[in-house]
Formats: sequence, structure tokens, C-alpha cells
Amino acid sequence: MRVLAPSAGRRLDRTSDLIGAFAVLLGMALSTSSTIHQWRAHQMTSRDTVIIGVLLPALTLTTGWILTAVLRRRSARPALVVHTGLCLAGVVVAALFWQVTPGQLAPSLAHSAVLAAAAAWTCLSWPFAVLDILATVAIGGTVLDGTDELGSLSWVNSAYYGTIGIVTTMAWMTVVTSVRMAQRADRESRRTEQELIESEEALAESSRWDALIHDKVLNALGSAARAAHPSVAEPVRQLACDALAALAGTGPRSHLDQFDQQIRQMARAIGLDAEVQIEGSPLGRVAESFRRAAGEALTNVARHSGVLQVSVVGRFDDGQGELTVRDRGCGFDPDQVPDNRHGLRGSVRETMAGCGGLAEILSSPGNGTTVTMSWHAPTGEQVRVGQLPAFRAMVGFFILCLLISLSMGVPCSPYVIDWRIEDLGLAILVLSVGAAMCWPRLNLRICTLLAVATMAAQIIMLANLRLTPEPEWQEWFIGFSLGVFAPLAWRTRSRLWWLVAVASLPVVTAGAAILGGHGIGWLMASRASSFSFPVVMSMGAAWAASSMDAALEMVRDRRRRISEAIRRRARADAVRLETERRLAAIGGDPLVMLERLSAGMPIDAEVRRECAILEASTRDLLVAPHVVSATMHRSFRKARERGATVVMTGVDPVDADRAEMAALFRRVCVRLAGEAGEGARLTCRWAPRSSPGQATVALSGATPGAAAGVSEILGGGGSAGQVSAEVIADGDDLLVILTVPRTPGGDAPAPEDCQQGAEQTETAAGPR
Repeated sequence: MRVLAPSAGRRLDRTSDLIGAFAVLLGMALSTSSTIHQWRAHQMTSRDTVIIGVLLPALTLTTGWILTAVLRRRSARPALVVHTGLCLAGVVVAALFWQVTPGQLAPSLAHSAVLAAAAAWTCLSWPFAVLDILATVAIGGTVLDGTDELGSLSWVNSAYYGTIGIVTTMAWMTVVTSVRMAQRADRESRRTEQELIESEEALAESSRWDALIHDKVLNALGSAARAAHPSVAEPVRQLACDALAALAGTGPRSHLDQFDQQIRQMARAIGLDAEVQIEGSPLGRVAESFRRAAGEALTNVARHSGVLQVSVVGRFDDGQGELTVRDRGCGFDPDQVPDNRHGLRGSVRETMAGCGGLAEILSSPGNGTTVTMSWHAPTGEQVRVGQLPAFRAMVGFFILCLLISLSMGVPCSPYVIDWRIEDLGLAILVLSVGAAMCWPRLNLRICTLLAVATMAAQIIMLANLRLTPEPEWQEWFIGFSLGVFAPLAWRTRSRLWWLVAVASLPVVTAGAAILGGHGIGWLMASRASSFSFPVVMSMGAAWAASSMDAALEMVRDRRRRISEAIRRRARADAVRLETERRLAAIGGDPLVMLERLSAGMPIDAEVRRECAILEASTRDLLVAPHVVSATMHRSFRKARERGATVVMTGVDPVDADRAEMAALFRRVCVRLAGEAGEGARLTCRWAPRSSPGQATVALSGATPGAAAGVSEILGGGGSAGQVSAEVIADGDDLLVILTVPRTPGGDAPAPEDCQQGAEQTETAAGPR
């Protein structure tokens, strides 16, 4: 049953049960009425009576089963499947045993069979529904062809109903697909809710740690540095105690290893000599997936490659990442690996798939192996219903249905009074259908014009016929209007147009009756069935379009939430790692000084000088957290201890485009900090996002060899890679300007005044 009739979800199953019950009930009513009519008209043979006597009660039982399940709000799917199968069996029985009598068009159970086939999508998966429709069409066409009542319309009639059934099936599949997409997005979004909570907590904790450093640690050290009077000693001691108590509440402050260090450690642990070049670091659950996948790839190198050297290259940022593990070993043929061996094909790919990434394995015997792992953050791109295969199939069968309907007008030519009027009406209808389906932007005025043109064409064409009491296919053009009203309802997502399709019945029949001299009541009653398809199809189109819009909007919203959650988690992890680095630095000399101050140590000139240096060194971690490295931190402290003044500013982050610039900036700062002696002033400004987008390092009181040392770092020229460098020397003053050329569409520079709020650290030698 799960394969034959899988569930589409509780709400969709309930909807399909209701529609299926309606189709079954309508089919039973029409079949019972037809049976009574044929029995009274003596159109049934004894064999036909036996067939009807068996099948009609059986269909009555399944109909009751379906209605009972629907009324009791239970799944009617098993009952609908049984009923549909019974109707198909009835078609087969009719093809084998039904005896035609004069005036008899079709078996009396034909209505149940046709409606069951058209509504097969309500209970069957779409392949079985299409098979049921095709079987009913093929067998039913054979039966009708044997009656000689419809002539050349026998197969056309069956094909028309068949295409309508397949259009309905594909429309339902489109709705189900979009709703399932929304459900999957909802489940994925629910899985990210915990990550959202953790992200908020990490960001809040990071902000608290920054405030702790600024308000507690720097306040205590700064107060001690300025404690020139003995009366200040007790307040300083209390501030130091408060800072220590606050730091004790932050938990362990061990700095996590960088991702490239973790890869080196994994390679070293299994005996490999790894050359690792990785820019950036993956964060959150993505980092764990890359670690596991890389570990599996390295393990396979150690076990199977026959070499000990391996190259690992990677680059990561917030939105994407790529890691490549390459060896020059013996290689292998991935297609020849047995299915029961997981390794690269299983573990690596499955691990990366777990975080939404991919793994590609390239290898051949004798040429080594390359494993490339990649990940991209999901984006909130538009989900278009036109991209769904079921929607495209629906459009194709809908056009086929219109072509079949158009062909039905050919056998009706004897009923046409004036072919010029017929051709004019046909041209208007075809143009209206084309406009309804293909007009770029439909508005109320265009839609109204198409509806009015359609009804006007139907009026003149209906009045131009020699009407008979039986409708047959004389007014094929009325059913053809489903090509106007259904697309209008679908594309505008408005129920107005199926109401217009309903209103077209009295308007068209009344207008044709006046022009053709027919009775209005007779014409409206006898032609009512011809309007059923435009009305039902436009009603279903409006409902399906609204349902899909709601589902696809949920998909777009969930994808946006997932993407934002991943980015926020990545930012939170980055802030957390940076804060741990700052706290690790505070855990050294600043923490020792705070403990000494809290113990009541006398504050003399040397203590004040040491506190001033520690305050400035700690403040560097706040005013330039992204660019100050551990090496810079040590170099600045040594320069301050020698009596130099060091000023550090820079709140801009270091992204992938400015990584080379940041590396040069750090090296220049370290080199000039080593050249800064007593009385010198070193100013380091990291502001690549400000106008004009530069990083500058200035040293006043430079030694004669400082300029040569900087030129050596920069390669002796005016540029280093993608970074333009300018060195200006004037006596004992030295200025280094680093610039990255801006690309069109790149980040706009921040206004200069945005940098004015950046804190500065300045510490001179000697007591304050």
C-alpha cells in the first residue's frame, strides 16, 4: 500500500479523500441513473443485466466504505484504491462481455469508470494513476469504437478525458511536491533552532567578556598605573579583587588549536609528513564535518597510497569552504572499489553530505589520489514552480488536451451555418488562449478583456450552429474555454476567474439564444454539461496555485532562516574563538599583576609603569582584535618596556580579500616595533575599509636600518603580490602605506569619521 498509494501528509491526504469521495459519489449517482434509464428503455441484454447486477452492488459497497471513512475522519485511501481497481476491472469486463443494443452509447457504469480514472490521483501514486488513466482510455476507446454511435469521435473522446485526468494528476503532484519541499525546509529549520539559540548565547557571552575586559581588567590596571597617592591603594586593591572574581566566572580559557594545526596533528599521529596550507578556518558543525572527512582521507593515504608525503590545501570563510588532500601514491580505480568498502566513497562523502557539502575523488592507478571536499552555505534563492518536472508535464498535457478539444470541432462541421463566423470565433478563442497562457504580465484589464473576448466568441459560434437536442460535440468551443479561464485562475491566483467561468453559462447561452432564436431555458439546460470542464479546471487551478504559493513561500522563508542561522553561528564561533584568544592573553602577566594588587602590594613607580604597559597591551586586544597577532602582542610589549610609545588602532575584520595585506601589516609592525627604542613613537593603523582603504605603520625616531628592513619584507619593490606598498623615509621618521586595489562592486569604504570612535592605546616609557 505504501508503494501503491503513499501518503502526502495528513492535510493533503484529507483533501484528496474529500475530492475522491465527491468523484465516487457523483460517478455512482450518474451510473445508477444511467442504469435505470437503459433498463427502462430495454437496452440491456440478459448478459448486461448480470454484469450490472454484480458490479453495481460492489461499487455501492466501496462507495459506502469511502463515505464512512471520510465522515469518521479516517483515511479513505485503502477504500479509494479498491474502488479505483474495481472500476478498472469493470472496464475490462465491459470490453470482453458487454453486448451492444441499438441506441446504447456506453455501459451504464461508464460514468463511474471515467470519474474513477480521472480522480485516480486522489489515492494512487502518480505512476499508478497515469497507468490507470491510460488503461481506461485505451480500453474505453475500444468499447466506444465498437458502438458506432460516436464514429470518429470514439478515440478522441477517450483521449480527451484521459488528458484531463493526467493534467489533474500532474497538477496534484506539483502541489504535493511543493508542500513536501516546505515540510523538508521546516524540518531543516527546526534542526537549526538550537544552533540559533547557541549563536545568541555565544554572542551574548562574547559581549559580556569584552565588557569584563574593558570595565574590570583595564579599569584595575589603569587605576594602578595612575595611583600616585597612597590613599588610592585600597580602591585599586578592591578593583583588582573585582576583576579576578569576574574572570573566575568565565570558565576555562584555554585557546583552541587552529584548524590547520589540527590537520597537522592528525597527519603526524598516523605517521604522515603533511604540507598544510590553509587560509581561514571552518566553524560550527561544518568544522567537525571537515575534520572527520579530512581524517578519513589522511587515514586512506597512510593505509593504501604507499607514500608518507601528503599535501593539504584549503580556504574557508563564512559562506564557503574547500579542502583538498592530495598524494602522489599508487592511486586506484574508484569504480573498482567493492560496495562493502566505505572509506573514501562512503565515509568522506557521507560526512560531507551531513553538513550539506560535497566530496569529489579523483584517482587512477599510478597517478595518486586527490580528494576535494567543499561546502557552500545554503542561499535563499527563489524556488520556481516552473522548474518542477510535474508542472512541466502538466503544462504539456494541458496543451495536448486543448489540441484534442480543437480537433473535436472537425466532425461537427455539418452543424455550422456560416464558416466565416466560425473562423472568426475560432481565431478569437485561439488568440485568447495564447494570451492567457503566455502574456508576460496579466492585470485586471487584460484578464477582463480576455474573458469578454472568450464569451463573445462563444456566443457567436453557438448561435452559428444548427443545434440538435443532443449536445454531442457541436459546441466543442465551450469546453475549449478552459484554456482561458484555467490559466487566468492559475496565473493570477484569484478565485474570481472560476466565478467568471460559472457566470459564462447564463451569459453565453442567453446571448446565443437571442441571436439564434432558441429558447433560453432549453439552451441553458441542454448545454450546461459543456461548461463543467472550464468551471472545474479553473476552480482547481486557483486552489492549486494558492496552495503552492503558500508552500513555496514557506520554503523560501525556511531557507532564509537556515542561511541566516548558519551565518550567525559562524560569526558567533569566530567571536568566541577571538574572545578565548584575548582571555588566554589576559591569563598571563596581567592576571599575575591583578593577583599581586589584590593582595595589597605597595604601588611604587615601577609597579605603575608595569601596570601602564599591561593596560596598553591588554587594550590592543580590544581596539584591534582581528589583526593583532600573538607575535605583535609580544613585540609591542617589548617596545613599551624599552620606553617606546605604541599606538594601535583598527576595528576592521580581516577577510579573505585582505588576508595578504594583513600578513604584510603584521610583519611590518613587528619589524618596526623591534626598531623602536626609548622615546620612539610607533603608530599602527589597520583601516582597509575606510577611505582611502589603507593600512599604515609610522615610526618616529627610527633607527637608520629600519627602512632597509621594511623594504626587505616588502620584497624590495613598490608592491607585494596584490598589495601596493609605499615606504616614505624622512630623517628619523618612517611611514609605510599598504593598499589593496579596489575591484568594481567591492566594499564601499567606510566614512573617515567612522574610525574616529576607535579606541587607541598609547603608553610612554616611565611613570605617568
